[in-house]
Amino acid sequence: MTTKTGINRLILIGNGFDLAHGLKTGYNDFILWYLNLAFDKAQSSYQYEDELMTVTVRDINTLSGLRGPKVDTVAAFINHFYHEGFYKMIGHQTLKFEGWNNDFYNPFEISVKSNLLHTLLSDCNSAKWVDIENTFYDQLKASLIMANAEEKNMMVADLNKSLTILIAHLQTYLKTVNTDTVVDGYHALLNSPFDPSDFIDKEFQYLDTHYLKSMHVLNFNYTSTVEKYVNGHQPAGQPIEINYIHGKLGEKDNPIIFGFGDELDKDYAGFELERTKGIFEYIKSFWYFRTSNYHNLIRFIDESPYQIFILGHSCGLSDRTMLNMVFEHENCKSVKIFYYKNGAFNNYTPITQEISRHFRNKQQMRRKIIPFDRSVPMPQADR
Repeated sequence: MTTKTGINRLILIGNGFDLAHGLKTGYNDFILWYLNLAFDKAQSSYQYEDELMTVTVRDINTLSGLRGPKVDTVAAFINHFYHEGFYKMIGHQTLKFEGWNNDFYNPFEISVKSNLLHTLLSDCNSAKWVDIENTFYDQLKASLIMANAEEKNMMVADLNKSLTILIAHLQTYLKTVNTDTVVDGYHALLNSPFDPSDFIDKEFQYLDTHYLKSMHVLNFNYTSTVEKYVNGHQPAGQPIEINYIHGKLGEKDNPIIFGFGDELDKDYAGFELERTKGIFEYIKSFWYFRTSNYHNLIRFIDESPYQIFILGHSCGLSDRTMLNMVFEHENCKSVKIFYYKNGAFNNYTPITQEISRHFRNKQQMRRKIIPFDRSVPMPQADR
């Protein structure tokens, strides 16, 4: 009688999973919410101020007078410049609208105190996804080349303070997002049986000698969207663990982790030689020590051979240290991408390009990633 051996499944859940459920949890969604909050409060009390920016109403009647360009409400005003680029309204007394000959008096005076927020607003528009973590890291690296130690300390302190405030606003925003949406297909996908054709190694290509053993959901989101598909639905005897590796919204014992996690970056070694205070404050590795989540992940990948499912994770550099560990681990035997598809467009190839950054051994990468013609798109909420 043949003794069967188990294969584990490691499921990487990223923000694309929430977006597939129709949830507005992208960084651009958050920036839009924050701006609407600030401008709404400014309009009602003539000024909004926090540690990041000040918005003052110059003339409360001016906004309602902009009926030509159809931006006569705060929401319409913000939405217009989301498409045009927020940099066009920051610090300008007059506004130019496409297709209109006249310049319009800017009803708001906007003073951005934070260099980080100024960069985010300059880059944020409908055609480009703003990436807060990568922008933060780029500015942190830029601070290291400053010759003046006092200015360097001030720049790092300002960056850390800005990110602290943005994280607090982000948590407030995410609490307003309803995560009750259920999408057909995810329960079957997450709990699907072991498919031997997903593996190159011959030892895993026979159903009669291997079976799907246990699952570990590595949830990079702060939301609990995935819980409805695995809690109480797992096949009998099959353990499933949800690991909120970056923290969970509203849980003090598992705080939000936000920052950067690429210790393989060539510039990171320079951080370890720095005497600048606070340089490591938002490097993710030092936050992982606050819970047992990372150790639980290590225990899982060390235990048995496993296959990775990727659902909505962009596999960007902000998590490179961790992703390199799970992709190049000797127990990782297969990587299956569930890509986003919209009409003729899909993001399978961009994801493989991002994954390649985490593999130092490219031969391993080509053995492990399942080709496009054997991959399937992620289920999407009805739009």
